[in-house]
Amino acid sequence: MVDAVGEILEPVYETHKGWCQDLTGIRDYDALPENAKKYIERLEELLGVGISIVSVGPDREQTIFR
Repeated sequence: MVDAVGEILEPVYETHKGWCQDLTGIRDYDALPENAKKYIERLEELLGVGISIVSVGPDREQTIFR
């Protein structure tokens, strides 16, 4: 892979433990499975920004505000 200035980039892959629970009924961040919270926190670390909204489905009620 090459970036915009022509430098060769090497992708870094990470694996994370998943979860089997249905998240669509969860309305509170603390109620998410532990591995889901760890995944979101890792994304925050990598991106350098906080994630304040998590969607667990297509409906408005399925939005978790942190």
